[in-house]
Amino acid sequence: MRKNLTTLLASLVLLAAFPARAQVYSGYRQFDGEHKHEISGFLSGGNNVVTGFFMGEAATYTHHFTPRWSISGGEQIQFFKQVYSIDVMGTYRIPLGKKSNLYIDARALFNRYQQWSVNETILNLSGYLETNYIDLRWGWSFVSYFKTNVADIYKGYTDASYIEPLVMTFGFGVNIRPRSNPWNLGLFIRNYDQFYYENWNINWGLRFHANLTPQMKIYSEFNVRPAGSLSQLATRYETSLKVGLRYVW
Repeated sequence: MRKNLTTLLASLVLLAAFPARAQVYSGYRQFDGEHKHEISGFLSGGNNVVTGFFMGEAATYTHHFTPRWSISGGEQIQFFKQVYSIDVMGTYRIPLGKKSNLYIDARALFNRYQQWSVNETILNLSGYLETNYIDLRWGWSFVSYFKTNVADIYKGYTDASYIEPLVMTFGFGVNIRPRSNPWNLGLFIRNYDQFYYENWNINWGLRFHANLTPQMKIYSEFNVRPAGSLSQLATRYETSLKVGLRYVW
């Protein structure tokens, strides 16, 4: 335990040097000084060897209290996977020049895996560096599981709960155009998604966003990851596509 705490504290010190919540939307996260309210949502669909075809939706609301402080909350439903998620996150922004920002994110997340009667809770603290072309994420997560209906015959040798060792969070993304361009295309690689953090499951793929109006953007992401669940790897891959809208007012 002491070793984990020491590792966590050392990582927080390194955030300033190796910063990095990348979201599905890959444009600027910075408050524009006028629109304090922001809502985004996407539809997703894909396929993997574990559950077959799946589809779902997710939505997030963000309120900017000041140019630096914000809070957001979101939900996700994956219908065929039977995964239901909620989260809340607080963010503090540190300006780094005219076109770069460092965001410190503290996040609490809950997932219900209905098919396996498993609850997952995650606490994540990470930094997210957003520059004109590149974004980086670095941080740590506490991940725990709790199974709600262990049969009596298994209770003697099956734990109902489990806490993973400290999970490192990392991500890298790059855009082909300046981030403020009306449209953009980019690549990413990371070990997390909007509603999960993994030890070894490495996601990678393509992302796109474009302005529809001054207040509305469309975004999309094609994502490839190992097909396992709950940190269990599979030799085959899951592929998914997300398409969403972001609106500020």
